[in-house]
Amino acid sequence: MDRKKEPPLNQPECAIAVMAKWPEPGNVKTRLCPPLTPEQAADLYEAFFLDTVSLVSGIEHTDVFVAYDPETAQDFFSRILSPAVKCIPQGVGDLGNRLLRISGIVFSHGYRKVIMLASDAPHLPREYIRLAFTRLDDTDVILGPCDDGGYYLIGLRFPAWGLFEGIPWSTSRVLDLTIEHAHEAGMTYELLPPCYDIDTWDDAQRLMKDLKVSAFGKSNECVRTKKVLVDLAPLLPG
Repeated sequence: MDRKKEPPLNQPECAIAVMAKWPEPGNVKTRLCPPLTPEQAADLYEAFFLDTVSLVSGIEHTDVFVAYDPETAQDFFSRILSPAVKCIPQGVGDLGNRLLRISGIVFSHGYRKVIMLASDAPHLPREYIRLAFTRLDDTDVILGPCDDGGYYLIGLRFPAWGLFEGIPWSTSRVLDLTIEHAHEAGMTYELLPPCYDIDTWDDAQRLMKDLKVSAFGKSNECVRTKKVLVDLAPLLPG
């Protein structure tokens, strides 16, 4: 397994890449429709994404990347993000090809620990991300399990070329097969506490309840997501 070059002077050893899609109506969060319209789903996804970037920007001594799709969306992401956030295209292929490419690009800059994070779990506790970086001191792969059998986060301490091959993405087998691949490659792994991402309206309703009763409701976390959900609530049945 290839080890990384020394990072440039004053560069932190950790980096996070947030996976992002251009919030175009009809192309993001389509499982929220109905009850949402494509435009409402796109607005909610954009709020998820921006809150996720705010979440990871609060991690100390860590550089933030946004891996965007499609490639034509570069101007959009460059316009809405801080200049401190580095934007890179995801490229073509399935999710495995994209994760492999993104991790390779980020590691090529000399980072020693790289986390790739979904953009639809803005409620993720920041402590989970800090914990992932700490565990990468001694563990090759860190995974954050989702309720649906996937993962919301994957952390690596070197490029893991075979980890993403042959995974049936968007199925309940993603996490288990990733662990199996890590085991076959002789890589050590650990699991973070589980979380959930927001794919369906049931997930969004669960998030609304959690934001009201948790500490998030008393903080500045998820502010954009909260606003969109509050604005949507009176427009929806039930």
